Amino acid sequence: MRKSLLALAVLWSIALAQPLKVAILWHQHQPPYENPLTGQYEGPWVRAHGVNDYPWMAEVLKEFPEIKVTFDYTSTLLKQIGDYLSGKAKDAYWRLSEKPLGELTPEERAFIVDHFFDINPRFVEKSPRYRELQARKTRGEAFSDQDLQDLRVLWNLYWINADYIERDPGLRALYRKDRGFTQEDVDYVLGKHLELMATILPLHRELWERGQIDLITTPYYHPILPILLDKEAIRESNPALSLPKEPIAWPEDAAWQVRAGKEYFKALFGKEPTGMWPPEGAVSQKAAELYAEEGIGFLVTDEAILGKSGFPVTPATLTRTYHVEKGGRRVVLFFRHRDLSDRIGFSYSGMPAEKAVEDFIGTLLEIRRQVIAQNPEAVLTIALDGENAWENYPNNGNDFRRLLYRRLSEEQRKGTLKTVLFSELLEKPSLPIARLGTGGWAGDFAMWAGEPEENEAWDRLARARQAVLAYKEGGGDPKVVEKAMGLIYAAQASDWFWWYGQDTGFPNNPPFDEAFRALLQAVYRTLGQKPPEELFIAVRPPVAPQGTPGRVKPNLDGKGEAEEWKGAAYLPDADGSTMQTQDDLIRGLYLGFDEQNVYLRVDLRDGVRAQDLLGQGYRLHVYATTPREEGGAAFPEGAEISLGFPLQQRITLDLDQVREGQGVLVRYAYREGAWVLASSPADLAGRRAWVGEGVEMRIPYTTLKAEAGDTLRLAVVLEKGGRVLDTAPNGNPLALSLPQRLAGKEVLRIPDPAGDEHGPGTYTYPKESAFAPFKGLFDLLEMRVLDSGATWTFVFTFGEMTNPWGAPAGFSHQLINVYIDFKEGGRTDTFAKGAKVAFDPEHPWDLFLKAAGWPQYGQRVGFPDGTDTADGIVVASNPADKEVIVQLDKKYFNPVPGQRVCFYLLVGSQDGYGPDHFRPVGREAGPWNLGGAANEDAPLVVDYLWPEKGVQEAMLSQYGGGRYAVLKPYCFSWPAS
Repeated sequence: MRKSLLALAVLWSIALAQPLKVAILWHQHQPPYENPLTGQYEGPWVRAHGVNDYPWMAEVLKEFPEIKVTFDYTSTLLKQIGDYLSGKAKDAYWRLSEKPLGELTPEERAFIVDHFFDINPRFVEKSPRYRELQARKTRGEAFSDQDLQDLRVLWNLYWINADYIERDPGLRALYRKDRGFTQEDVDYVLGKHLELMATILPLHRELWERGQIDLITTPYYHPILPILLDKEAIRESNPALSLPKEPIAWPEDAAWQVRAGKEYFKALFGKEPTGMWPPEGAVSQKAAELYAEEGIGFLVTDEAILGKSGFPVTPATLTRTYHVEKGGRRVVLFFRHRDLSDRIGFSYSGMPAEKAVEDFIGTLLEIRRQVIAQNPEAVLTIALDGENAWENYPNNGNDFRRLLYRRLSEEQRKGTLKTVLFSELLEKPSLPIARLGTGGWAGDFAMWAGEPEENEAWDRLARARQAVLAYKEGGGDPKVVEKAMGLIYAAQASDWFWWYGQDTGFPNNPPFDEAFRALLQAVYRTLGQKPPEELFIAVRPPVAPQGTPGRVKPNLDGKGEAEEWKGAAYLPDADGSTMQTQDDLIRGLYLGFDEQNVYLRVDLRDGVRAQDLLGQGYRLHVYATTPREEGGAAFPEGAEISLGFPLQQRITLDLDQVREGQGVLVRYAYREGAWVLASSPADLAGRRAWVGEGVEMRIPYTTLKAEAGDTLRLAVVLEKGGRVLDTAPNGNPLALSLPQRLAGKEVLRIPDPAGDEHGPGTYTYPKESAFAPFKGLFDLLEMRVLDSGATWTFVFTFGEMTNPWGAPAGFSHQLINVYIDFKEGGRTDTFAKGAKVAFDPEHPWDLFLKAAGWPQYGQRVGFPDGTDTADGIVVASNPADKEVIVQLDKKYFNPVPGQRVCFYLLVGSQDGYGPDHFRPVGREAGPWNLGGAANEDAPLVVDYLWPEKGVQEAMLSQYGGGRYAVLKPYCFSWPAS
């Protein structure tokens, strides 16, 4: 017995002495920036990161030869690096940098002023001259030739990694000179860009050959492979997401992407990659089986997929390896630690390097303490973007990365941690996964599918692919088919779909929208066919007017008194205000509504009265979408200019038909490529326009084919003699959300003090203009509950509500967490790590509701066991009344009258990249973070429901020393309905 115990003790001590293996993956990727129609490169981001990140990320490892990491380089990135070095690629920024100043057109000069501040503000702040130029742009001042020259040099110079600038005497001299640059200076900097980019592949080859790094790749164009295999993967990733209408099940395309990625990689490096980073971390059972069949040894994805595969997500499970098999072939899976990976990507940039690195190392050591005895082969995966985070760090993140590798080296020598390559672990024992969950690094596929714009992009791609197959089946030229399918493969890149929808920081980004549509247009032209009209409809986010369209009751007479339109949104028209030409007549628009009508007021520029335009052939059109209809015109009649949305109906005022100041509005619908008369006499009396100083319109909901709760896109066009003279807005639509009618009997109303959106009393708003008016957005005023039959309707009223990012639910800023205690048991921590609060041990919660403007950020019901669902909850809003509306199925919560119920209602600032989608709070407010936190334990709660003043602040301020603030719930007896 003693010998057995001694042997066990020896084995135990050996296990405890093992290091925690740490496998680090840096993912390097850029979408294709080559315009398929012109062959020219547009975006400069391959070059920008090619002189900042790619070479430096490899070169710094020479200082730490014992550190091992894995790099993923996508085919599209590798090809573009090669194109720059061969001279084929010169992006738009390069072309405008090297072009002599005297040859620049007015449009090119404007482009430089508009875009050569596309760099992190940290770099602008380093240069007095750069700051001066930015201030000049902000004031709207003209730029001289020397201003443009200095701006061109500064943009190209400051993208270069700080270490490279300091190392090169010429670059260092330009850095210190700061102004008064010449064309020779521009050429010198651009020459250094090529020199640095030429080192990228040799540096990586050298490190790979000596075994310090591993190189892997992705399927060629970086597609969401599970969706290519079966569009049902979208709903598998999140049942709340809607699907594209067209059939998508293209296993042959998915296989081509995997094989092409391998082949391109092998052609460059001489051997195939051992593993792959699935684009966006996107996997499914079908996708994993395809990777296995294609001989891919391993995949790296997110911890959320492990949870979806039936395993609890704990340090013990995350530090094991897994596999999926198909036909005797196996692919090994590693699941990244999301929180630690995201700390590097998003959090540590706001901390001193020493503190950030010690936090990272300390967390690794704590995980080792928890798992190493049970699993001496434990490996923790860190995987993240290796290029975009560093510009947010002080000194470009160089200090952080050096210190991180130094501390890992020290722990490696101690035997506590050991950096490894994924490829070194493939023969180690791994656990089988019976059914791999579906999703990616973001958890689900909501960033790439589910929103109307995203799904329309998938449908356009599917229809273009159908056209290629029809051409092929009709006996078309095989070479034409091959070329057209090459364009289809390129259009399958995840990047196109990422930029569509409203769930990115730059929704429907114009260059990406244009490039995607150009790819699909090129497919049809390759087939010798005319591209369909839908591919000329630009997809643009709505403009942000001054205020939100609200309820108005104007006295309609064409005079437009300001007081009558109080409550409407106002959009100044940029062209009209600057009077660029005599045709730019529109100065601004007012937009509001009541329960039956939409009201629109059009103001003309100073000195022009609308009544003076009568009898001269002018027509004023309101172009709009039609709820629940598809299709639409690409352009208004009289011009090939996109208004940024499909034009499905047109409400027209003919200024030659106005009598005694009044005109009748006529509705047209777009049908089969033509505008047809579609006015109904039913609302004839309601459709009216009054012409005087300006134009005031009353358009019934019935004319617009709209109902309460619908959202419309619209724009105003002034036309004369079949020629468009002016549009408002210019290229982006106005959005109008008609208020929902709230049904049900009010059973509960809890007020909250106004002006207390300051958390513990110290919080301040972020500084970015998207948070204007910098008050009220997070100020909860009351919560009401309506009994709506089978559901409860929760109504949360705020001081302000705006939607600058076009969230589909109608509000962009508010993040609402409701925790309800109404029965025995439950939890006292938050459902997910995010809010940084805890709950009263005497009142553990039983139900969790999460509401945000995007379904993927907040349309969930959660339970104490850690499960959640999107079933039975609907999130909407009434922006005009500044209300967030949550409908909840009574199957989850149906207390009896008199039952004790307790609420914890937390309001945060929604941030798609924040912990559980809460926006961070720092000591000082920045462009994108709140300010006023005393330390890192500060709650991320901006307002908390409590009727009496001062209680919220007292509760939320009790944090620090590793402790979160503990909240008390607001309790009451549930009233009778």
